[in-house]
Amino acid sequence: MVRQIVLFLLVTAFAAAPVMAEGERIKGRILGETCVQKGKIGECYLKWANPMVFWTEEGDTYRIILVGEGLDQVSLDKAFGREVMMEGWVTDEAIKVTKMTVLNPARKKEFFKG
Repeated sequence: MVRQIVLFLLVTAFAAAPVMAEGERIKGRILGETCVQKGKIGECYLKWANPMVFWTEEGDTYRIILVGEGLDQVSLDKAFGREVMMEGWVTDEAIKVTKMTVLNPARKKEFFKG
């Protein structure tokens, strides 16, 4: 009887968990949470960068959890304010990132001798 109750509770808990799509690809921007709240999408100040979130043009905002190989805070910092393609698992409130591609990387400065 106890086993049946425990099994029932486990099945119920997993049924209530949000469904995550594996390997989903989403395009958006890496911004600071304060920037999104203030509507400063195109001009997100560095002082508002922490915590960073993933924002989509549809207006959805996700916490970022880096789980992919080679992804760390430095790679996230380099993508700050830029448009990116994220791959991973999406829940209602977070994206577990397995791969991140910056779609508009910063250009190198060019110097001309005149």
